[in-house]
Amino acid sequence: MARKRMIDPNIWQSEDFGKLSLLAKIVFIGLFSLADDEGRGRANPVYLKSTLFPYEESMRSADITKSLFEISSNMSVIFYSCDGSDYYSLYNWDTWQKIDKPTNSKIPAFEENNEEIRQLFVEGSSKASRRVSPNRIEKNKNRIRIEIEKNRIEVKEIYNSTCTNLPQVQKLTDKRNKAIDNFLKEFTEEQFKRICEIANNSDFLTGNNERKWKADFDFLMRIDKATNVLEGKYSNSSGGMNDFKELMEEARQADEQTGNNTDNNSSSW
Repeated sequence: MARKRMIDPNIWQSEDFGKLSLLAKIVFIGLFSLADDEGRGRANPVYLKSTLFPYEESMRSADITKSLFEISSNMSVIFYSCDGSDYYSLYNWDTWQKIDKPTNSKIPAFEENNEEIRQLFVEGSSKASRRVSPNRIEKNKNRIRIEIEKNRIEVKEIYNSTCTNLPQVQKLTDKRNKAIDNFLKEFTEEQFKRICEIANNSDFLTGNNERKWKADFDFLMRIDKATNVLEGKYSNSSGGMNDFKELMEEARQADEQTGNNTDNNSSSW
């Protein structure tokens, strides 16, 4: 399913956009509405007609082709053919669309020197000399890596600044990074902050239990435990003692396999 796209309000003051016919304007907006996360899409007129105007019986595929020609002549879009299929690629896509965790395009990128790719509407395109930004896939991958690292650091900072009554995180290990990545698939950062606030004010989780055990970052990164915290299982009114006993039993079973002694190594939780 296509993601929601943003229409920059400045488009209505654009001279290039103003040169388009009314139909071409709608088709152009339709192109970035249907574009994938790298700004590419299918440019087959029959497909665009059926997708953008499913109830317009008077609309012809020839009308769409004419609109694509207008768009090619005035807007920053390149149309091309590869392996018998027609595609388009929008310039400056990353500037106008901010996408969280983009998915790599399944549509081949336009490559000017690729003999298997043929540019369309060349004779009428004033934008034909412009190129699609090189290494876009690698650029997106780098952006994703930076975003993931940013999210990990933010989660650590939320915990350390909020959970002042719990052990502080000194280092993000590979194991913790994986746990954070999985955690953020289930919870937002806002929810994690709420989880931290509840945990930091829970008598049970901050050491008021029979073994003086305290929850830590790794404990809150467990989806099931975070859910219990958010749902109030460790609130001061409920105590959470039954869950603590279950946790002790889990630890004992794990220690039997590793040869460790839970009674002397409660901090390993």
